[in-house]
Amino acid sequence: MKRFKYLPLTVLAALGCTETQVPAFEFSGVIEGFYGPPWSHGDRLDMLRFMGRVGLDVYIYAPKDDPFHRSRWREPYPEDERQQLQELVVTAQQAGVEFWYAISPGLTITYSDSTDYRDLVRKIDQVADLGVEHFGLFVDDVPPQLTHDADRKAFGTLARAHVALTNKLHEHLAARGQTLALTPTTYTNAWGDLEYLAEIGAGVAQEVTILWTGPDVASPTISAAQASDWGRLLRRKPLLWDNYPVNDYARWRLFLGPFTGRAADLAGATIGIIANPMNEAHASMIPLATLADYARDPSGYDPRQSIGAALEMLYGEDADALNPFVEVFGDYGWDENLFEPLYILSDTIYVAPIEDALTQLQTALTNLERSSATNGALRALHDELEPFVARQRERLAELSRDPAYEERNGLLVYRSELDRVVAAQTTTSVVVDGDLSEWQDADWRPLYRSGRSTDIRVAFRRDDEFLYLAVATQYRNIRVRGGRMLGEADHIAIVIDGDPTDGAIGKDDLFVLLPPPNNIANAEPVVTALPFEGFMAKWLADNHALTFTEFHLSTFGSDPSPVVAPMADGLEYGTRRTRTGYSAELALPHLGRDRLRLSLTVTSTAGGKRVASLSRRNYPANPTTFAEIRLNQ
Repeated sequence: MKRFKYLPLTVLAALGCTETQVPAFEFSGVIEGFYGPPWSHGDRLDMLRFMGRVGLDVYIYAPKDDPFHRSRWREPYPEDERQQLQELVVTAQQAGVEFWYAISPGLTITYSDSTDYRDLVRKIDQVADLGVEHFGLFVDDVPPQLTHDADRKAFGTLARAHVALTNKLHEHLAARGQTLALTPTTYTNAWGDLEYLAEIGAGVAQEVTILWTGPDVASPTISAAQASDWGRLLRRKPLLWDNYPVNDYARWRLFLGPFTGRAADLAGATIGIIANPMNEAHASMIPLATLADYARDPSGYDPRQSIGAALEMLYGEDADALNPFVEVFGDYGWDENLFEPLYILSDTIYVAPIEDALTQLQTALTNLERSSATNGALRALHDELEPFVARQRERLAELSRDPAYEERNGLLVYRSELDRVVAAQTTTSVVVDGDLSEWQDADWRPLYRSGRSTDIRVAFRRDDEFLYLAVATQYRNIRVRGGRMLGEADHIAIVIDGDPTDGAIGKDDLFVLLPPPNNIANAEPVVTALPFEGFMAKWLADNHALTFTEFHLSTFGSDPSPVVAPMADGLEYGTRRTRTGYSAELALPHLGRDRLRLSLTVTSTAGGKRVASLSRRNYPANPTTFAEIRLNQ
């Protein structure tokens, strides 16, 4: 594997270097590993040539939404796509870039099935025939437990299955002089099973490279000490998969700022740094050029100087036209962007600074459009930037038209009374069994989907100890899953904001996932806490159609479940089939509170997932959008 490469003095000078240097990292590069629209073939060719210019020397092909990489991994590439891969490999070689190909079979593979292994090897061999010598086995973002009985019997644990598959594939590749890298299921400090990771580190052959995203999925800072700690678990130095400037988790925003927060001595604790870029390839080149600068000389790296040099190198005398975009989108995923209140909703949106920024960005777009007539490099960039200006303008207009918001002195203020419910005092005992006959005179409220009312209804009552709620659905085709797979099928989800002062989902909040009535013995409610932090907390707060799936429950849920929490102690539930669907009742201890904030969603999955919500703003991981239940009037 090539480790060091020299750059033309003109490129080094543009990046702020005065003489030819070898990079401090053994290698640096790009991993096309994001979700959402993959790059076009032309984008990839442009990226490889750009990488050659700036000295990024490894490209990993791993787009999550390439079906032949992930969902249809067993199938060979069709001839037209095989030819495109061949052109990528040749272009990478011409640019001095190593082309790595990764495959991600973990969603559907049976690890103990010899046929699945033969399919995997056949697919890898097809790509190897194109001249690829470096491969990746990616089992990130897959179920954190074995899902097939045959695998549970053969391996017992997910780690043993992954060790066995990795080593077998490594031996196959090594016999031909080829290498393998592994992205394990636990790939960050923020979550996952460290026992799994220790078993991976001890069992996987030392020649296999193992990737790590840092202390979080998208990390504000990464230190050499953190990398060394992770390396001790892996029993080797990790390859850093840096999730900047990737924007698949916030498709409304761009990340154009320089790399920051990476320690000057990080290279000594890793074998390399690979950046996961945006779905927008040409916009990604701006921060990626600063990555090349950092990787070459971490101790002398100056982010401010680097971003200026990168813009000048890429766009010459037209670079100044991009300054408004770098100013507005030059922050990071862990920072609050100017447009963030349009997506991670709060009760008040300050309109004036948003409108001012949109005016500046539109002017910049006009200038870029004019310059692109004589600067071809700007055309592709302009076409990537333009939708982001339109998107913010459309989102602001959408919220301004929404009757749930009022304009007050340049502000958009949410009419919180729309999501305020008074739970009537009940004078008779409520039998929590799913029979809603005693709720005939209740104040029934419709649930909402995309802001419109549905025929699913909910009602509330209270007594001195409990808040009671009843749900009446209209689903005839009901699907049920058991255990922590409950959220993958039809269910009712209730999230109680246990600490209204913190404004985020945490360990004090209560999750209740209730299945419909069923004949599955283990389809009992899941009662737990999901303490989201960092990247996960911010990403989910922007997810309006969120359902809490096995990944959330297994990765963040308390173990064992149910949790012992004040609001969980004494919780009662009951469900019943009805002529039109099913009904449910719950009793939640209110602990003497005069009000509660909660999210209530009803999910159906027949014919595609549909989520109905008590609140008109359906963001179940953003307590600001929860309904308020009043218990004292």
